[in-house]
Amino acid sequence: MASLPSDLALPALRMLLDTHLIGRSILRYGRVGSTNDIAKRLARSGRAEGVLILGEEQSAGRGRMGRTWIAQPGQNLLCSLLLRPPLRVDQAFLPTMVAGLALCDAAEQCADVTASLKWPNDLMVTDRAAARPPAKAAGVLSELGIEGERLAWIVIGIGINVNQAPTGQVDGRDLAAYATSLSAAAGGTAIDRAGLLVALLTTLDQHYATLCAGDHTAIYMGWRQRLATLGRHVAVQLPNSVLHGVAEDVGTSGALLLRDDRGVVHRITSGDVQAVARG
Repeated sequence: MASLPSDLALPALRMLLDTHLIGRSILRYGRVGSTNDIAKRLARSGRAEGVLILGEEQSAGRGRMGRTWIAQPGQNLLCSLLLRPPLRVDQAFLPTMVAGLALCDAAEQCADVTASLKWPNDLMVTDRAAARPPAKAAGVLSELGIEGERLAWIVIGIGINVNQAPTGQVDGRDLAAYATSLSAAAGGTAIDRAGLLVALLTTLDQHYATLCAGDHTAIYMGWRQRLATLGRHVAVQLPNSVLHGVAEDVGTSGALLLRDDRGVVHRITSGDVQAVARG
């Protein structure tokens, strides 16, 4: 394979990065199947937490709901992080909340955008003037290992559209209608990938330290405040049906609480949420 893009050269990244745990060990690849798969193999082999896997291309990259994730080399960020938080299984969504918070923080630090989250953890961005509706610029896919009632490990996969806006169609929808890149949302200004990665890892490190110190409420409240989904009329695509209603709140486990038109509250732990207009 051709040489890797120089902007994410590991020696330079290590000089820029000043974190306690996150990213102190970084493995970088060109074309891989999936960065999550590499991180999971490391987790099962006993690798210490904090290691970051970077990839330029993925032949089997995955998003939520079984979707694929495609990126051009040198344009975006594809990475997976191995963590071993001291959590019970019923607290397993907290590290994913950490990732969502860090994504919002890093996006606003490195691009002229306003960031929010679409439940559960899609990064939505718009320009500061809010001239266009928010669009998806990043996603998170977490996978975990369990030992009894405790988490053995969790791998957090993050894909960010940095300087490449998606094209084509997914599920019959034009990607350009609901997905974007940080660069496009910032008016076409090129975004420094290294600066963005350093900002992401730094904020991840800070929020993860808060989590490990036991302040779960701070993580939950910070994530909840970033959710643009709350208070909106939405349609939730479930495996065998679609639920319509108002996204009233989220639980500390990350579950979405949706009140349907009959007043029944549904607790949703997984699904694809889309805002719907009310006539």
